[in-house]
Amino acid sequence: MRARPALVRTAFAVGREAGVPVETIAGKRHAWCFRPHFHAGDEIVHVLAGRARLRLPHGCRDVAAGDTLVVPAGVVHRFEPLDRQGWAFVSRFVPASRAAARETTMLAARAATLLAQRPSLRTDVAALARDCAVSEGHLSRAFHRETGSSLHNFHMLLALQQAKTLLRRQVPVVEAALSSGFHDQAHLNREFVRTYGMTPAVFRGGWTAAA
Repeated sequence: MRARPALVRTAFAVGREAGVPVETIAGKRHAWCFRPHFHAGDEIVHVLAGRARLRLPHGCRDVAAGDTLVVPAGVVHRFEPLDRQGWAFVSRFVPASRAAARETTMLAARAATLLAQRPSLRTDVAALARDCAVSEGHLSRAFHRETGSSLHNFHMLLALQQAKTLLRRQVPVVEAALSSGFHDQAHLNREFVRTYGMTPAVFRGGWTAAA
């Protein structure tokens, strides 16, 4: 029987800079391809090896070993490998340098607010469109154009941010999952790995160690 390949995961740690907690995510060289996502703080990315493409709402940028770049808080983005060799990186997350990363239209902002208020991860685009007084198609296209994310993906990102807040407070993973709208702990695990390359238990453990 052929052995199954080992899972590749990112490493996570929490340190302090000038008394402020700073999260760090590191990934060895691999074909990392994260889902479109955003962070609550500014992400300072150092590319250690290989090449990758950074996709942003209104364009993209290719980066290579030795490059350092900043992705502002709240901006939906995605890194993709440019070849099979993949890329290695280390990212530090620092407090946002400004109150809002970028302005959005009233429609996109309204939709994001409604998504944050939903009690579950059932996005229900039809209901959102009715509340915004536009068609489903118009809302979906306008939201993606403004944010670089689909409505459902953004809804998932809001739930992940809520789960991360709870995990920082040392809430058990299963409780963080259910409180954030996920079906169960396994559901949170899948989405967390897809978005950050690590499990929620690793994220929680990093904050445990920092404490």
